[in-house]
Amino acid sequence: MAADAGYMKGLEVAKASMIASCSNPSRLEFHLFGDDPALEQRIRSDFGTYKGSPMAFLRLYLGELLAGIDWVVYSDVDTLWRRDVLELAALFDATKTIQWARDIPSTVVEFKDWCHEQDVSLSDGISKVYACSGICIINLKLWRERDVLGRCKAFVKKYGCPKCADQDILNAVLVEESGLLPGHWDVLIPSPENTPCCVLHLTGAGRAFAHPYTGKVLQYRYWEHVARGAPFNRPMALPFYLRDWMIRLCLPFSGAVLRDRIRRYFAFRWFFHKYYIS
Repeated sequence: MAADAGYMKGLEVAKASMIASCSNPSRLEFHLFGDDPALEQRIRSDFGTYKGSPMAFLRLYLGELLAGIDWVVYSDVDTLWRRDVLELAALFDATKTIQWARDIPSTVVEFKDWCHEQDVSLSDGISKVYACSGICIINLKLWRERDVLGRCKAFVKKYGCPKCADQDILNAVLVEESGLLPGHWDVLIPSPENTPCCVLHLTGAGRAFAHPYTGKVLQYRYWEHVARGAPFNRPMALPFYLRDWMIRLCLPFSGAVLRDRIRRYFAFRWFFHKYYIS
């Protein structure tokens, strides 16, 4: 895990949730990376400026930062673990450089639009394998052997830094070397199928980390709720109108970006009110 000062509160909660959901916490070994001015300067030199935390790029440097380790599980700090991380050991594939779960369609659309603007050639199957880098198994042995960091830097030097930064870069560079994990390892839109035992990824929840959040964005409120140690309620059925097919039927001309925004907004309303215990 990696975080600058503004995200350290999120790191602590994500780490605590991972330990709480682990069947044998004594087997866990954490590598936590915080503020490092020299490393941040190097990241800016290699990849330019980025609207978010430069520590998001740290996963690209793990091959050298963890020189004596062959593989590792990387986790963003805006995650809440409700599944045993040790289960990932059985899913490790020594032939893959990285393993991760598929992202939502709108992110794929935005990535493909950026690639079209920058004239980046992509595999025809990128839509089926484009994944979220929030939770991933990284094969550090292959990472070093295949010089992933060098290839990522070369990509940015040629095309510039895309919107989703290191995630877009890794998807473009490792499209033929990646493997997909089951969706419950990185849940961006909650549903009855994926929430009972999952890793919930609250993208954009950084605003809740720095100070108590008093707004109405439910994933932030939910994070604050869990951070205080409140228990989970039992899940209930997701309303049918949140299903993608229903949105397509009601809004036949809506694109993937709009549909995902609708689903994500109302899904978190459902999720918060069904799990929240006041």
